[in-house]
Amino acid sequence: MRLSRRAVLPAALALTGLAVTACGGGAEAEERPAKRASAPSSATATPSGSPSPTAVPEKPAPPAELLRGAARVVRPEMAPANGEKVGVGQPIAVVFKGQKIAKELRAGIEGRLKVSTSPNIPGAWHWNESKGDTRVHFRPEKYWPAGTRVTLDARLADVKLAPGTAAAGDRTVSFTVGDSMINTVDLKAHTMTVVRNGETLRTIPVSGGDEKKYKTRDGIKTILAKEGRVIMDSLSIGIPRNHPDGFYGSYDYSMRETISGEYVHAAPDNAEAFGKENVSHGCIGMSTEDAKWLYERTLKGDVVQVVGSSGKPMDHFGNGYGDWNLSWQEWLAGSELGIRTG
Repeated sequence: MRLSRRAVLPAALALTGLAVTACGGGAEAEERPAKRASAPSSATATPSGSPSPTAVPEKPAPPAELLRGAARVVRPEMAPANGEKVGVGQPIAVVFKGQKIAKELRAGIEGRLKVSTSPNIPGAWHWNESKGDTRVHFRPEKYWPAGTRVTLDARLADVKLAPGTAAAGDRTVSFTVGDSMINTVDLKAHTMTVVRNGETLRTIPVSGGDEKKYKTRDGIKTILAKEGRVIMDSLSIGIPRNHPDGFYGSYDYSMRETISGEYVHAAPDNAEAFGKENVSHGCIGMSTEDAKWLYERTLKGDVVQVVGSSGKPMDHFGNGYGDWNLSWQEWLAGSELGIRTG
Protein backbone atom coordinates (compact mmCIF):
# COMPACT_ATOMS: atom_id res chain seq x y z
CA MET A 1 0.00 0.00 0.00
CA ARG A 2 1.16 3.51 -0.80
CA LEU A 3 2.43 5.63 2.08
CA SER A 4 0.41 8.68 1.18
CA ARG A 5 -2.84 6.79 0.73
CA ARG A 6 -5.00 5.24 3.43
CA ALA A 7 -6.84 2.10 2.39
CA VAL A 8 -10.39 1.94 3.75
CA LEU A 9 -11.89 -1.45 4.53
CA PRO A 10 -15.66 -1.86 4.20
CA ALA A 11 -17.33 -2.52 7.54
CA ALA A 12 -18.63 -5.88 6.33
CA LEU A 13 -15.11 -7.16 5.66
CA ALA A 14 -13.95 -6.01 9.08
CA LEU A 15 -16.20 -8.70 10.60
CA THR A 16 -14.86 -11.63 8.57
CA GLY A 17 -12.31 -12.66 11.21
CA LEU A 18 -9.35 -12.44 8.83
CA ALA A 19 -5.99 -12.05 10.49
CA VAL A 20 -4.99 -8.42 11.03
CA THR A 21 -1.36 -7.66 10.27
CA ALA A 22 0.83 -4.98 8.76
CA CYS A 23 2.32 -4.74 5.32
CA GLY A 24 6.01 -4.38 5.96
CA GLY A 25 7.29 -3.93 9.43
CA GLY A 26 10.03 -2.60 7.18
CA ALA A 27 13.65 -2.27 8.17
CA GLU A 28 13.18 1.18 9.67
CA ALA A 29 9.90 0.32 11.42
CA GLU A 30 11.20 -2.18 13.96
CA GLU A 31 12.03 -1.22 17.51
CA ARG A 32 15.02 -3.58 17.76
CA PRO A 33 17.64 -2.78 15.11
CA ALA A 34 19.51 -5.80 13.88
CA LYS A 35 23.26 -5.98 13.70
CA ARG A 36 24.32 -5.75 10.07
CA ALA A 37 25.76 -9.04 8.93
CA SER A 38 28.67 -9.38 6.61
CA ALA A 39 27.63 -9.70 2.99
CA PRO A 40 27.16 -13.30 1.93
CA SER A 41 29.67 -14.78 -0.43
CA SER A 42 28.74 -15.01 -4.08
CA ALA A 43 28.18 -18.74 -3.62
CA THR A 44 25.77 -18.05 -0.78
CA ALA A 45 23.94 -15.25 -2.59
CA THR A 46 22.74 -17.75 -5.20
CA PRO A 47 22.99 -21.10 -3.42
CA SER A 48 21.41 -23.24 -6.11
CA GLY A 49 22.35 -26.50 -7.75
CA SER A 50 23.78 -29.66 -6.25
CA PRO A 51 25.94 -29.23 -3.15
CA SER A 52 29.66 -29.53 -3.76
CA PRO A 53 31.13 -32.89 -2.75
CA THR A 54 33.08 -33.00 0.46
CA ALA A 55 35.71 -35.35 1.77
CA VAL A 56 35.21 -34.24 5.36
CA PRO A 57 34.38 -37.29 7.51
CA GLU A 58 31.43 -37.13 9.86
CA LYS A 59 32.16 -36.44 13.49
CA PRO A 60 30.86 -39.22 15.72
CA ALA A 61 27.97 -38.13 17.90
CA PRO A 62 28.41 -38.52 21.66
CA PRO A 63 25.61 -40.20 23.63
CA ALA A 64 22.81 -37.80 24.50
CA GLU A 65 22.16 -37.26 28.20
CA LEU A 66 18.83 -38.78 29.23
CA LEU A 67 16.53 -37.56 31.96
CA ARG A 68 13.61 -39.91 32.51
CA GLY A 69 10.72 -38.70 34.66
CA ALA A 70 11.74 -35.07 34.23
CA ALA A 71 9.78 -32.47 36.17
CA ARG A 72 9.33 -30.44 32.96
CA VAL A 73 8.88 -31.75 29.44
CA VAL A 74 9.22 -29.66 26.26
CA ARG A 75 7.77 -30.81 22.95
CA PRO A 76 9.79 -29.16 20.17
CA GLU A 77 8.04 -27.53 17.24
CA MET A 78 9.12 -28.86 13.85
CA ALA A 79 8.86 -27.63 10.28
CA PRO A 80 7.99 -28.42 7.59
CA ALA A 81 4.94 -30.54 8.37
CA ASN A 82 4.87 -34.26 7.71
CA GLY A 83 3.80 -34.99 4.14
CA GLU A 84 4.28 -31.40 2.98
CA LYS A 85 5.64 -30.35 -0.41
CA VAL A 86 7.94 -27.35 -0.03
CA GLY A 87 10.25 -25.09 -1.98
CA VAL A 88 14.01 -25.50 -2.38
CA GLY A 89 14.75 -22.89 0.29
CA GLN A 90 12.88 -24.59 3.13
CA PRO A 91 15.21 -25.61 5.99
CA ILE A 92 14.34 -28.25 8.54
CA ALA A 93 13.57 -26.39 11.77
CA VAL A 94 13.42 -27.81 15.30
CA VAL A 95 12.45 -25.15 17.83
CA PHE A 96 12.51 -25.50 21.62
CA LYS A 97 10.15 -22.70 22.64
CA GLY A 98 11.15 -20.77 25.74
CA GLN A 99 14.03 -23.16 26.43
CA LYS A 100 17.77 -22.55 26.57
CA ILE A 101 20.00 -25.56 25.93
CA ALA A 102 23.53 -25.62 27.28
CA LYS A 103 26.25 -25.97 24.67
CA GLU A 104 27.64 -29.11 26.27
CA LEU A 105 24.32 -30.91 25.64
CA ARG A 106 23.94 -29.90 22.00
CA ALA A 107 26.21 -32.44 20.31
CA GLY A 108 24.30 -35.33 21.91
CA ILE A 109 20.98 -33.79 20.84
CA GLU A 110 22.26 -33.14 17.31
CA GLY A 111 23.27 -36.79 17.07
CA ARG A 112 19.65 -37.76 17.77
CA LEU A 113 18.40 -35.74 14.77
CA LYS A 114 18.87 -38.08 11.82
CA VAL A 115 18.26 -36.67 8.34
CA SER A 116 18.04 -39.01 5.35
CA THR A 117 17.55 -37.82 1.77
CA SER A 118 16.95 -39.28 -1.67
CA PRO A 119 19.08 -38.54 -3.58
CA ASN A 120 21.84 -38.29 -1.00
CA ILE A 121 22.37 -34.58 -0.13
CA PRO A 122 24.94 -33.69 2.58
CA GLY A 123 23.93 -30.97 5.00
CA ALA A 124 24.48 -29.69 8.53
CA TRP A 125 22.63 -28.44 11.60
CA HIS A 126 23.09 -24.93 12.99
CA TRP A 127 22.20 -23.77 16.52
CA ASN A 128 20.81 -20.37 17.44
CA GLU A 129 19.21 -18.73 20.47
CA SER A 130 16.87 -15.81 19.88
CA LYS A 131 13.82 -14.34 21.59
CA GLY A 132 14.08 -16.89 24.40
CA ASP A 133 13.93 -19.91 22.08
CA THR A 134 16.62 -22.37 21.02
CA ARG A 135 16.52 -23.26 17.35
CA VAL A 136 18.43 -25.87 15.43
CA HIS A 137 18.03 -25.78 11.65
CA PHE A 138 19.28 -28.16 8.95
CA ARG A 139 20.13 -27.15 5.38
CA PRO A 140 22.44 -28.29 2.57
CA GLU A 141 25.29 -26.12 1.36
CA LYS A 142 23.10 -24.94 -1.51
CA TYR A 143 19.34 -25.05 -2.06
CA TRP A 144 17.71 -28.47 -2.07
CA PRO A 145 17.62 -29.98 -5.57
CA ALA A 146 14.08 -30.15 -6.95
CA GLY A 147 12.44 -33.49 -6.28
CA THR A 148 14.48 -34.38 -3.18
CA ARG A 149 12.74 -36.59 -0.62
CA VAL A 150 13.71 -35.82 2.98
CA THR A 151 13.02 -37.59 6.29
CA LEU A 152 13.87 -36.35 9.77
CA ASP A 153 13.98 -39.03 12.45
CA ALA A 154 14.04 -37.06 15.72
CA ARG A 155 14.82 -39.49 18.53
CA LEU A 156 14.41 -37.00 21.36
CA ALA A 157 12.33 -38.85 23.94
CA ASP A 158 13.73 -38.20 27.46
CA VAL A 159 16.76 -36.33 26.09
CA LYS A 160 17.97 -33.79 28.65
CA LEU A 161 17.59 -30.13 27.66
CA ALA A 162 18.41 -28.50 31.00
CA PRO A 163 18.40 -29.44 34.71
CA GLY A 164 14.97 -30.94 35.40
CA THR A 165 13.87 -30.55 31.75
CA ALA A 166 13.68 -33.15 28.98
CA ALA A 167 12.31 -33.37 25.45
CA ALA A 168 9.01 -35.11 24.78
CA GLY A 169 8.69 -38.05 22.43
CA ASP A 170 10.26 -39.34 19.23
CA ARG A 171 8.93 -38.00 15.92
CA THR A 172 9.42 -38.70 12.24
CA VAL A 173 8.74 -36.03 9.61
CA SER A 174 8.97 -36.64 5.86
CA PHE A 175 8.54 -34.08 3.09
CA THR A 176 9.31 -33.57 -0.58
CA VAL A 177 10.90 -30.67 -2.42
CA GLY A 178 9.00 -29.25 -5.40
CA ASP A 179 10.21 -27.29 -8.42
CA SER A 180 13.02 -24.81 -7.96
CA MET A 181 11.36 -21.36 -7.77
CA ILE A 182 13.84 -18.51 -7.31
CA ASN A 183 12.29 -15.04 -7.28
CA THR A 184 14.76 -12.17 -7.47
CA VAL A 185 13.43 -8.74 -6.51
CA ASP A 186 15.59 -5.87 -7.79
CA LEU A 187 14.41 -2.77 -5.93
CA LYS A 188 16.47 -0.44 -8.10
CA ALA A 189 14.97 -1.86 -11.29
CA HIS A 190 11.57 -2.31 -9.54
CA THR A 191 11.16 -5.84 -10.91
CA MET A 192 10.70 -9.40 -9.70
CA THR A 193 12.21 -12.04 -11.98
CA VAL A 194 10.62 -15.47 -11.54
CA VAL A 195 12.86 -18.42 -12.47
CA ARG A 196 11.51 -21.98 -12.28
CA ASN A 197 13.93 -24.87 -12.76
CA GLY A 198 16.39 -22.50 -14.44
CA GLU A 199 13.86 -21.02 -16.88
CA THR A 200 12.73 -17.40 -16.59
CA LEU A 201 8.93 -17.46 -16.56
CA ARG A 202 8.09 -13.79 -16.06
CA THR A 203 9.55 -10.43 -15.07
CA ILE A 204 6.98 -8.62 -12.92
CA PRO A 205 6.90 -4.85 -12.30
CA VAL A 206 6.82 -4.29 -8.54
CA SER A 207 7.08 -1.64 -5.85
CA GLY A 208 9.01 -2.24 -2.62
CA GLY A 209 9.51 -0.39 0.65
CA ASP A 210 9.89 3.38 0.61
CA GLU A 211 13.63 4.09 0.76
CA LYS A 212 13.24 7.03 3.13
CA LYS A 213 11.04 5.44 5.77
CA TYR A 214 10.19 1.76 5.37
CA LYS A 215 12.99 -0.02 3.54
CA THR A 216 12.51 -3.63 2.52
CA ARG A 217 15.01 -5.99 4.13
CA ASP A 218 17.84 -6.98 1.82
CA GLY A 219 18.89 -10.58 1.27
CA ILE A 220 17.44 -14.05 0.91
CA LYS A 221 14.06 -14.92 2.42
CA THR A 222 11.60 -17.74 1.87
CA ILE A 223 7.83 -17.86 1.67
CA LEU A 224 6.61 -18.69 5.18
CA ALA A 225 2.91 -19.01 4.37
CA LYS A 226 0.36 -18.44 1.63
CA GLU A 227 -2.31 -16.46 3.47
CA GLY A 228 -4.58 -15.32 0.62
CA ARG A 229 -6.64 -12.29 1.61
CA VAL A 230 -5.08 -10.49 4.56
CA ILE A 231 -6.23 -7.42 6.47
CA MET A 232 -3.25 -5.13 6.96
CA ASP A 233 -3.34 -2.59 9.76
CA SER A 234 -0.68 0.07 10.38
CA LEU A 235 -1.44 -0.07 14.12
CA SER A 236 0.44 -3.37 14.26
CA ILE A 237 3.68 -1.52 13.46
CA GLY A 238 2.85 1.47 15.64
CA ILE A 239 1.40 3.84 13.02
CA PRO A 240 -2.05 5.30 13.83
CA ARG A 241 -4.60 4.66 11.11
CA ASN A 242 -5.33 8.38 10.81
CA HIS A 243 -1.64 9.22 10.32
CA PRO A 244 -0.60 10.26 6.78
CA ASP A 245 1.31 6.97 6.58
CA GLY A 246 -1.50 4.95 8.20
CA PHE A 247 -3.49 2.24 6.48
CA TYR A 248 -6.16 -0.36 7.09
CA GLY A 249 -7.16 -2.54 4.18
CA SER A 250 -7.66 -5.96 2.65
CA TYR A 251 -5.06 -7.31 0.20
CA ASP A 252 -5.33 -10.44 -1.94
CA TYR A 253 -2.82 -13.18 -2.87
CA SER A 254 -0.69 -12.35 0.17
CA MET A 255 2.36 -14.50 0.88
CA ARG A 256 4.30 -13.88 4.08
CA GLU A 257 8.11 -13.56 4.01
CA THR A 258 8.83 -12.43 7.59
CA ILE A 259 7.14 -12.80 10.95
CA SER A 260 7.32 -9.02 11.38
CA GLY A 261 5.08 -8.54 8.37
CA GLU A 262 6.83 -8.37 5.02
CA TYR A 263 4.62 -9.85 2.31
CA VAL A 264 4.47 -10.33 -1.43
CA HIS A 265 0.92 -9.37 -2.39
CA ALA A 266 -1.47 -7.67 -4.78
CA ALA A 267 -1.46 -3.91 -4.25
CA PRO A 268 -3.80 -2.38 -6.85
CA ASP A 269 -3.83 0.95 -4.97
CA ASN A 270 -0.13 1.32 -5.91
CA ALA A 271 -0.56 0.54 -9.62
CA GLU A 272 1.09 3.76 -10.80
CA ALA A 273 4.29 2.85 -8.89
CA PHE A 274 4.90 -0.63 -10.29
CA GLY A 275 8.17 -0.73 -12.18
CA LYS A 276 8.91 2.90 -11.29
CA GLU A 277 9.31 3.62 -7.57
CA ASN A 278 9.23 2.08 -4.08
CA VAL A 279 6.33 3.40 -2.02
CA SER A 280 5.20 0.65 0.37
CA HIS A 281 5.79 0.01 4.07
CA GLY A 282 8.24 -2.79 3.21
CA CYS A 283 6.15 -5.29 1.27
CA ILE A 284 6.61 -6.24 -2.39
CA GLY A 285 3.47 -5.13 -4.21
CA MET A 286 2.34 -5.94 -7.74
CA SER A 287 -0.78 -6.01 -9.88
CA THR A 288 -3.62 -8.35 -8.94
CA GLU A 289 -3.09 -10.30 -12.17
CA ASP A 290 0.61 -10.86 -11.49
CA ALA A 291 0.00 -11.63 -7.80
CA LYS A 292 -2.60 -14.26 -8.69
CA TRP A 293 -0.29 -15.82 -11.29
CA LEU A 294 2.59 -16.00 -8.78
CA TYR A 295 0.39 -17.25 -5.92
CA GLU A 296 -0.84 -20.18 -8.00
CA ARG A 297 2.74 -21.32 -8.72
CA THR A 298 4.30 -20.79 -5.29
CA LEU A 299 5.10 -23.24 -2.51
CA LYS A 300 6.01 -22.49 1.08
CA GLY A 301 9.80 -22.45 1.11
CA ASP A 302 10.20 -20.86 -2.32
CA VAL A 303 13.01 -18.32 -2.42
CA VAL A 304 12.65 -14.54 -2.55
CA GLN A 305 16.00 -12.79 -2.90
CA VAL A 306 15.92 -9.01 -2.51
CA VAL A 307 18.73 -6.94 -4.01
CA GLY A 308 19.15 -3.20 -4.43
CA SER A 309 17.69 -2.22 -1.05
CA SER A 310 19.51 0.05 1.38
CA GLY A 311 17.56 -1.49 4.25
CA LYS A 312 19.07 -3.69 6.93
CA PRO A 313 19.76 -7.31 5.99
CA MET A 314 17.25 -10.06 6.57
CA ASP A 315 17.45 -11.46 10.11
CA HIS A 316 19.21 -14.82 10.16
CA PHE A 317 16.81 -16.33 12.72
CA GLY A 318 13.69 -15.38 14.65
CA ASN A 319 11.94 -13.46 11.86
CA GLY A 320 11.45 -16.20 9.32
CA TYR A 321 14.07 -18.17 7.44
CA GLY A 322 17.16 -16.08 6.81
CA ASP A 323 19.34 -19.20 6.90
CA TRP A 324 20.67 -18.79 3.36
CA ASN A 325 22.27 -15.44 4.16
CA LEU A 326 24.98 -17.30 6.08
CA SER A 327 27.92 -18.64 4.09
CA TRP A 328 28.51 -22.37 4.32
CA GLN A 329 31.53 -21.75 6.55
CA GLU A 330 29.42 -19.58 8.88
CA TRP A 331 26.73 -22.23 8.89
CA LEU A 332 29.15 -25.01 9.83
CA ALA A 333 30.54 -22.84 12.63
CA GLY A 334 27.13 -23.10 14.32
CA SER A 335 27.06 -26.90 14.19
CA GLU A 336 28.34 -29.27 16.86
CA LEU A 337 28.92 -32.25 14.56
CA GLY A 338 29.51 -30.63 11.17
CA ILE A 339 28.51 -32.13 7.84
CA ARG A 340 26.16 -35.10 7.86
CA THR A 341 26.09 -37.20 4.70
CA GLY A 342 22.34 -37.73 4.54
